[in-house]
Amino acid sequence: MEEQTVKELLSLQELDALIVRLRAEYRLLTAERKEVEEAFAVLIKREADKRTKVEQVHLEVRRAERTVQAGRATIKRLQDRAQELHRAREVAAARAEVDAAKQNLDEAETLVLEEMQSHDRASVNAEEAERALTEGRAAGEQRCADIDGRLNELEQEITRSETERRETSSRLDSGIRSVYERVSGGRTTQVLAPIVHGCCGHCYTSVPLQRQAEIRAAASLVVCEGCGVILHPET
Repeated sequence: MEEQTVKELLSLQELDALIVRLRAEYRLLTAERKEVEEAFAVLIKREADKRTKVEQVHLEVRRAERTVQAGRATIKRLQDRAQELHRAREVAAARAEVDAAKQNLDEAETLVLEEMQSHDRASVNAEEAERALTEGRAAGEQRCADIDGRLNELEQEITRSETERRETSSRLDSGIRSVYERVSGGRTTQVLAPIVHGCCGHCYTSVPLQRQAEIRAAASLVVCEGCGVILHPET
């Protein structure tokens, strides 16, 4: 191959490697952005769940308080009625009802205290979830902004590199370009390698002297019998 052709092919190889790296980074950042969005969605749901829990416990507190109020009203009514009774049997029965109502009231008051404690815990959890959401939103928005900025840069770099690649490729002979594309089809790294001390500079397979002479004379495009890369003279 002529020296200029070798330079063009090496330039094409560098551009292909660059494009592979840029696209890989683009994919990684796109995936990271999705992870950031998903993590933020988890924080939003957690905060909403904690607030819902506060509302639910608040309703339970109100329900328990109404039960206490009803229990107190029941006791007062039973006590008033017991004062109006004169027969011992009726008085005893009324007192039994009052005692039962007081026991129910004690249980209801205990439940109110428990629900109030649950409400306090739920409120603390909700506040913690809200703080985590606020912090997560700030960090997430900043990271997404950074990622978006880099993605925009990568898109421009990829576009420029692909344009340069097309221009470089167009300067090559169609036959040489065809061989390069065929060899590079399954590769993401090295497509060309120099002859070093009579061996392929990529896999170190020995290159016959006649083939070395053909390569140096630019008589034909030769690929390594060992690894399949395009061989060229040392530059």
